[in-house]
Amino acid sequence: MTTRRQFLSFAAAAAAGSSLGLSRFAAAQSGVTKLMVGFQAGGGFDAMARIVAEQLQKHQQKTFIVENKPGAAGRLAVDTVRRSAPDGSVLLVTPSPVLTLAPHTEGDVAFDPLRDLTTIARLASFDYGFAVSAALNISTLQEYIDAVRKDGRLGAYGSPGVGLTPHLVGMILGREAGIEMLHVPYKGTAPALQDVMGNQIPAVCATAPALVAGHKSGRIRVLATTGSKRNPDLPDVPTFTEAGLKNLTIEDWAVLSAPAGTPAEVVDALSQAVQASLTDSKLQQQFKQQGFYPAGLSADAATALLKSDYEQWKTLVKAVGFKGN
Repeated sequence: MTTRRQFLSFAAAAAAGSSLGLSRFAAAQSGVTKLMVGFQAGGGFDAMARIVAEQLQKHQQKTFIVENKPGAAGRLAVDTVRRSAPDGSVLLVTPSPVLTLAPHTEGDVAFDPLRDLTTIARLASFDYGFAVSAALNISTLQEYIDAVRKDGRLGAYGSPGVGLTPHLVGMILGREAGIEMLHVPYKGTAPALQDVMGNQIPAVCATAPALVAGHKSGRIRVLATTGSKRNPDLPDVPTFTEAGLKNLTIEDWAVLSAPAGTPAEVVDALSQAVQASLTDSKLQQQFKQQGFYPAGLSADAATALLKSDYEQWKTLVKAVGFKGN
């Protein structure tokens, strides 16, 4: 039987615990928030995170800083965030394939993006392009497909690495066109692009913004892009759908996430701050300079998209017979 004195003792302890939890939560909300980025400083996603941090500071009246945690193609930052306290003090800025594609192509992924993280918002979208060396004198995707059928060596294409979206784009291209593609992985986009410009390798697949300068200078020819509509920086380049391949519409995106269990009010406040930030003309211009296109989605809509992309990649990876090489 619980006496009145025991009851009051229990109540006092519970109140103290509750107050401690609330004080920690309040401290997290009024302190510094880290935006974790799984890539080196100076890259596109690092720049994006810093742009977003600047805007969020205006809307939430608190300090946001960017911390780079490169490693395992962005997955090290995911592990850091998912193990952090779910109080809004540590967030993740990452390209969606780290969460939607990598679990199906990498054997050592220790997280479940649908269980271990809470999606806050979509920040931006971006697409990919497939380009060939100007030395090949190929102007259209169909010309390239025909050329590969005649000379299989032309099916070799570079990408920034194994199991990333550009790698899969090449595999899907081969399946849809009925040609044999040979993936040549590089450590990043720059060396792959350099070899295509130097005619050391016939083709390359990379984010569309990375191909713009080479295309406009005439050193490479972008044959198609993966977006649902033409890339505004490559208006003369058709989408894969326009070029005759209907199953190659792939648009990846940047996502802001928090550890699973983050309170709904924190997620909602951050999501609203993101949507407001994306209307800022300065941010829009800064994003476009990095090759990103502002494309906000609320927490619920972004979560639904993440689930959809996760399942679509699961199906595609199996369909193309990806083996991790």
